Amino acid sequence: MPCATRTGPRRHVKSNLLFRLLKATRRTTLLSYILWLVSFASVGAQAQTHKSAPATAPASSTSPLFETKIRPMLLTFCIGCHGKEAPQGGLRLDVAMPLAKAQEMLHRVKGEGGGQRMPLGAKLSDDKIAALEAWVVAGAQWSSAKPIATLSLIEKGKQHWAFQPLTRPGVPKTKLAGWVRNPIDAFILKRLEDKGLKPAPTASRRELIRRLTYDLIGLPPSPQEVAAFDTDKSPDAYAKLVDRLLASPHYGEKWGRHWLDLVRYAETNSYERDNPKPHIYKYRDYVIRAFNDDKPFDRFLREQIAGDEMPDATGDAQIATAYYRLGIWDDEPADAKQAEYDDMDDLVATTGQTFLGLTLDCARCHDHKLDPIPQKDYYRFLSFFHNINRFKNGGPTDEVTYFSTAEQRLAYERGAAELDVKRKTNAAQIALIEAEYRKLRPSLLDPNDISDLHYRYFQGTWDHIPDFDKIKPEAVGALTTRAISLSPRKRDENFGFVYEGFLNVLKEGDYTFFLDSDDGSRLTIAGKKLLEKDMGGGQGNEMHGIVHLARGRIPFRLDYFEGAPPFGLNFAWGGPGFVRRPLSPLSDCSELGLPSLIAAELPLLGGDRAAKYSALTKEQTALAVQEPPGEKILCVSEAGAKAPDTFVLLRGNPTTPGERVEPAFPVCVSGKMASVPTRPMNAKTTGRRTALAAWLASPDNPLTARVIVNRLWQHHFGRGIVRTPNDFGLQGAAPTHPELLNWLAKEFIAQGWSMKRLHRLILTSNTYKQSSRSNKIGLDRDPQNDLFWRFDMRRLTAEEVRDSLLAVSGNLNLKMFGESIYPEMPKAILAGQSIPGADWHTELMKPDDLNRRSIYVHLKRSLIYPLFASFDLPETDRPIPVRFSSTQPTQALGLMNGALFNKQAAVLADRVRAELVVKPPADSPARGANNAVPISVVPNTAAGNRIFAARVFSLVLQRPATEPEIAEGLALMQRLEKRGAKHELAQNYLCLMALNLDEFMYLD
Repeated sequence: MPCATRTGPRRHVKSNLLFRLLKATRRTTLLSYILWLVSFASVGAQAQTHKSAPATAPASSTSPLFETKIRPMLLTFCIGCHGKEAPQGGLRLDVAMPLAKAQEMLHRVKGEGGGQRMPLGAKLSDDKIAALEAWVVAGAQWSSAKPIATLSLIEKGKQHWAFQPLTRPGVPKTKLAGWVRNPIDAFILKRLEDKGLKPAPTASRRELIRRLTYDLIGLPPSPQEVAAFDTDKSPDAYAKLVDRLLASPHYGEKWGRHWLDLVRYAETNSYERDNPKPHIYKYRDYVIRAFNDDKPFDRFLREQIAGDEMPDATGDAQIATAYYRLGIWDDEPADAKQAEYDDMDDLVATTGQTFLGLTLDCARCHDHKLDPIPQKDYYRFLSFFHNINRFKNGGPTDEVTYFSTAEQRLAYERGAAELDVKRKTNAAQIALIEAEYRKLRPSLLDPNDISDLHYRYFQGTWDHIPDFDKIKPEAVGALTTRAISLSPRKRDENFGFVYEGFLNVLKEGDYTFFLDSDDGSRLTIAGKKLLEKDMGGGQGNEMHGIVHLARGRIPFRLDYFEGAPPFGLNFAWGGPGFVRRPLSPLSDCSELGLPSLIAAELPLLGGDRAAKYSALTKEQTALAVQEPPGEKILCVSEAGAKAPDTFVLLRGNPTTPGERVEPAFPVCVSGKMASVPTRPMNAKTTGRRTALAAWLASPDNPLTARVIVNRLWQHHFGRGIVRTPNDFGLQGAAPTHPELLNWLAKEFIAQGWSMKRLHRLILTSNTYKQSSRSNKIGLDRDPQNDLFWRFDMRRLTAEEVRDSLLAVSGNLNLKMFGESIYPEMPKAILAGQSIPGADWHTELMKPDDLNRRSIYVHLKRSLIYPLFASFDLPETDRPIPVRFSSTQPTQALGLMNGALFNKQAAVLADRVRAELVVKPPADSPARGANNAVPISVVPNTAAGNRIFAARVFSLVLQRPATEPEIAEGLALMQRLEKRGAKHELAQNYLCLMALNLDEFMYLD
């Protein structure tokens, strides 16, 4: 007993000394954590030394607090790193521990002592910390001496908050009931009162209108709007402001941009060429319209996932499926199969993170290491997308005609019918002439000329005909046509073939071979090269070669590559007993849009017939690519009603398929393994994506509503109730207000998944209207503002910086929708591209179009607009849930020295000079219309300069200028003019200085 008495205090003193040491030294986080672990390990060793001392706190047969609160907490947050298997620092928290160790654990969890707060990641909620403290104060008793069994990820998933069914909690009662404007305030205030905190005072009216206007439409309010709101004392003034801004067409431009961040929107394909995606801006416009129309979120979701399969699909629903075409695309991958699965992985990752807040893509190569997602679940989810036609950057599987009205559809159908009649008429006349020709050449095509014909198909870009034997083919196969054919190709540009087979030579003699190709070709007969065309140049220069052949089966090989349409390949031979026979069929040539009869054969028809045939085939070639007037959109399509089999790929390798799987939803979310019906919903698609969309948009899905309401909260308050908006898994941050999150999700569903109703609820709360001012008590007790005791200040986003600059200078073009714009780009940046200046068309822009809103700026993955890059525009290759706000030198350099800010400062100065007037004496001959005269009539006067400076600050800061600000502006102009600057240039620099103020760049 004496030994025990001495041992306990020694351990306790040692621990306190360690914490005082850590607090005094303020070492790095890593060092503090190491010292903490070492201290625990030394305590454990000391306990082993004193055999007579009790190793643990007394066990109790009845410890309900431990069973209901502590054991689940240790299982969820601690045992992953401090369990039986390789506990970090030798610290095990799955077994009963000494009281002193429990006390130290409590200190660390509370963040006391200056070391790393535990657990790593998100801080434990206040109620969990309170439960842990109560347990330690009561003696840290365990119900059993047996170790806590470590739960598997699947078992943890069953307990995880995000996977639990949505329930609607009751609204809590609060002491300061008068502050509660709506249920949001009650949830927030209850937590503040529990912590001994009070909400911040209400922000000023100027702060509120500026905050609201930027949050909802991404633009600054005008000084007139601020003044009107400031003087409107009616009880519903604020509510009317919220409604006005929600009704603004510019609301969709602001909130659509948030969505584009999530779905990795960009307008080009990335990789070396980074070519533009066709019509992709129409998806951006669809998103803006959807937000403006307050399209219910469940409908918005369904349209993007399966809009083409919806029975009531509109044109917009088809545009929405461009969601599948937004990612990066390699047009000539080294491994086509790997690239195909990379593309599907992008869809799994984006869909999982954007709609579910889950990193499903981490299970591609093995079971998820952090979440209860087996590898099988990854491939079950992938199978929903397996039947999608791969992106080809345009063409029939990527594009359809879009009709915004019934009249447009009827006009298109009339035009298509007329075009069809023209094609059929032409084809019939061509067929008559070809029939005449066949009478002259009855043995035009002999299917016995070639046997055992095989092909190898390649994709790539070549300047010269390559050595195909050194390149891995995309596909191999046999041709049943018994003639050369381009039909196995999978694209209409940048492809090649190697054909190998045998010529059936019936009589020994000299044979002539004829070869004409659009790009490169090479003919090898019996192992010897006979003809070769190394470069392009189009058809029309047919090559001839003569070779002596013995009777029998003679091997031949034909290599061919094509860059871009129009394209084609004509191959023929002649020998003893026949002048010429094609080895590529006429039908195949017609399919390629080429004349069925080559120029060498036309004289056989006679002059008039040959000329008519040439004219008809030329017209038919034009008709083949002609379409009725109609707008094209980029969309998704499926390969048919039967999907390919999906297999679990061992280690994610497409060449090592494992078990076959069917489409199904992740078990951790759905709670059970339920296969999705694969019965086709129509003749064109499998219907799988419809099933996926229905599950995602179901009110019973525990994640979808939670994830989207968290995102809305995040964009209003700077961070979500869950700080990891794309990760609601086991390693994501726990919600700071779980009851509020559930209440909002249920309310969102009950209100018809309406975004604007949820906005209105949040924005009219007193929680949102709090000031950003801090106080000592709040900073001490909640430095991270986890409890929302004040409003967090934020910097303008990259787009808001540019749009605000254009707005206050007076030349912002508010035209909506349409093709993207190309603002002026520094020549040095354009020169750094792989193809300098490619696909950046400032020269095609009208001057006013250059000043359109930033959401309409062309988003080229390899060439981000410099101002956007400086101010943290997110990368476009993956879903981005949060924009970080960095501080870097290029920002200050761009604001002060950049061409855009200097140009717009001069425009702002011109605006103020043009709109301000001063009133000269009544008898002045300079007095003009409206009894006023432009300020330029009274140049560089004290009064004129004062009025100019006051107006500049008013426009930039959306409030009246203060006397010190005016004085500072005047002093700046005076200093510049003393140094030789002209008066107008000094005014320009005053405008530039105002545009560099923090108050312009930040929101309270």
